[in-house]
Amino acid sequence: MTAIAPTGPRAAGVHWDLSQLVSDAASARQLLDEALISCEAFAATTRGTVATLDGAGLAAALAALATIDNALSRAGSYVGLRRSVDVNDDEARDLEAFADQAYVRAANTLRFFELEWIALDDEVADALQAAPEVAGDAHHLALLRRYRPHRLAEREEQMLAERNPAAVQAWQNLFEQTVANVKASFDGGEGERDHTTDELLSYVYSGDRALRRGALETVYGALEPLTPILAHCYDSLVADRLVDDRLRSYGGPMAQRNLSNELDDDAVEAMMVAIESRYDIAHRWYRRKAQLLGLDKLALYDQYAPLGEGRSVGYDESRALVRAAFNRFSGEIADVSEAFFDERRVDAEPRQGKRGGAFCASVAQASQPFIMLNHTDRLRDVMTMAHELGHGMHFTYSARRQSAHSFHSGIALAEVPSTFAELVLFDHLMEHEDDPATRSALVRGELESGFATVFRQTMMARYEQDAYAMRADGKALTADRLAELWLARNQRQYGDAVELPEGYRWGWSYIPHFINTRFYTYAYAFAHLASLVLYATWREQGPAFVPRYLDFLSLGGASSPGDQLGAFGIDLRDTATWHRGLDELERLLEVAG
Repeated sequence: MTAIAPTGPRAAGVHWDLSQLVSDAASARQLLDEALISCEAFAATTRGTVATLDGAGLAAALAALATIDNALSRAGSYVGLRRSVDVNDDEARDLEAFADQAYVRAANTLRFFELEWIALDDEVADALQAAPEVAGDAHHLALLRRYRPHRLAEREEQMLAERNPAAVQAWQNLFEQTVANVKASFDGGEGERDHTTDELLSYVYSGDRALRRGALETVYGALEPLTPILAHCYDSLVADRLVDDRLRSYGGPMAQRNLSNELDDDAVEAMMVAIESRYDIAHRWYRRKAQLLGLDKLALYDQYAPLGEGRSVGYDESRALVRAAFNRFSGEIADVSEAFFDERRVDAEPRQGKRGGAFCASVAQASQPFIMLNHTDRLRDVMTMAHELGHGMHFTYSARRQSAHSFHSGIALAEVPSTFAELVLFDHLMEHEDDPATRSALVRGELESGFATVFRQTMMARYEQDAYAMRADGKALTADRLAELWLARNQRQYGDAVELPEGYRWGWSYIPHFINTRFYTYAYAFAHLASLVLYATWREQGPAFVPRYLDFLSLGGASSPGDQLGAFGIDLRDTATWHRGLDELERLLEVAG
């Protein structure tokens, strides 16, 4: 494998160009204002008429709403992307407040359309959904009607929307700012300096055990004094969500997420039970890894310790590797990937005030997606790049075929292309990487990534269930109570194979998914297992698999996960599906030694 010299360490200077969305904050405000005018005009001509529309009239209304959605999404994405790389940007914070108010106004102005639509008799609605003029949005229209039992009167919906910025987003913003501004002094081998949480966590992949332990202790030491604030953010959000569930007659705290993912409650529970029944796969690996490391027992900070040092991979080489892997699968996909870099739609340099982690923002159906990374020149950063580009190609292909209404899939399905992209990269690296230590690191890294995604994310969904149950029982979610719930679930996941340090009781405190999108985490487990099944199918079918996969990318939210994955022979109601994915983890375990 030919290495490419990086232009600088840690993706220095790799920032995105948000002027492609809007030129500045003033332009974003103007775009929002214009979108609100369009909302008012639409309401003035359409309110009270939905029951009288024919297929052509419904199609025209949906097209008008799609135009508004694209404008609001483009302006909103500019705000969110700008804030994600500098949570201390005062102008962006003001713009976010302005945008929040605009979204509420827009939603309240347009809410009548959805309420009038779901109020139609089934016979009338079924006939309209079958009209050829709305064929592209038929699934979207059907999904709206699934929420019929959970919608309130228009005035009540407006009141809840009006309070959302203060009751929900304020707590989310406080959490985000608190975590993003964590600074802890630590010597990672290059002298003492301030580190972000993400930077400290990256050291758990180091070959130096003392460095791993010290970094993790520093993370938890820095977070501990903040846990009362972080717990209060979560407690307030959970309490608010439970009230919302009660008002909307949801059967439980996961019901809303399952509905949005188009997954049956029973199917999700069956998947999680199947996963928990195979925790022993991870336990066997952790015991084996302790032996390979010469330890009596693995400690948590040893979980991702390299067994033999794989080489570092700079940003430019990461890009080249991903391009080559995608090109091996499909030249078309490789071109989509390269456009992100060529058009400066990637921000990869870690820096103070930047949000941790990585994500791909879909932006809007009529705009191009953007990717945020925190590239620290580790081998795992290459996989993260592929993961986010997998999201990017999904958004790109879907935008070409779907409308603004059918552009997005549910969270669970949305994670499939990103996880599959990682597996495409893994397959390429295993074929072309010459360094034995790096090959070994790749296999073991993929295995451990599977554990983190399938087992850990399922554990986190169970932790959320515990937290919601505790709050529903009238008990406040204090830092200590959350710590107890967290440790209990982790002890089941790790069994007696891994020693959990005292500081890990605060391991729940910095995870944004709990705050921003409840029960997001099980989507990762769903997607990883589904992707492993797709990966096995690709190995079996070779090039014949590719056209069907590209078609899958183009579907977005135009049909259900069951239908989309069913085209590959995956039955979500069959527990054998989940065990087939888990068998792939067993296969990796055998290769890893």
